[in-house]
Amino acid sequence: MKWLRAINTNLEAWLINFLLANIVFWIFLQVVMRYLFSNSIPWSEEFVRWCFIWFIWIGVSYGFKTRKHISVTALVNILPQTVQRVISLLVNLVVLWCMVKLFIYGWDQIMSPIIARQSSIVLYWPLTETRVSMQWLYASLPAGALLSAFRLAQNLLEDIRDMFATKQQATEQKSEKTITTSQMQQQGGN
Repeated sequence: MKWLRAINTNLEAWLINFLLANIVFWIFLQVVMRYLFSNSIPWSEEFVRWCFIWFIWIGVSYGFKTRKHISVTALVNILPQTVQRVISLLVNLVVLWCMVKLFIYGWDQIMSPIIARQSSIVLYWPLTETRVSMQWLYASLPAGALLSAFRLAQNLLEDIRDMFATKQQATEQKSEKTITTSQMQQQGGN
């Protein structure tokens, strides 16, 4: 169970760090090879591009997980707290729907015969003469959308739980005030 919690907490961060480290390493190596040895690695630029595309889609999910995406809240902030929560739920539902649609369209795209026949011109699987299929590049869309949808669903559940917890706390506080007021009235009457 600990490993599931660790994956849930750190998956995007691990993937982002891995991809960013690859991007930095291969670009640095390419610069060194080009300017010091007048030679270059033919596949590094495309590999870095693929890592960057995957980095973007994993980053989208990480933004949902940490709730750090840019949003314009000037109008929403002047509304009552309950209305703000309802609007947040509705926005998350719409974005969740978009992510599910992106996953479906992305899956259809990588399963299309046109994409299935395409392969990279310069990327080969290590120690083989087999070219890497373009499906690996296009898989970033459904993978990122699915991970984003999962994080949005988690956010929705957390928001709904908080909404009901807040209502329950408000009800308890109201009943405590009622009890305190009736006790004070009884003491005043004696």
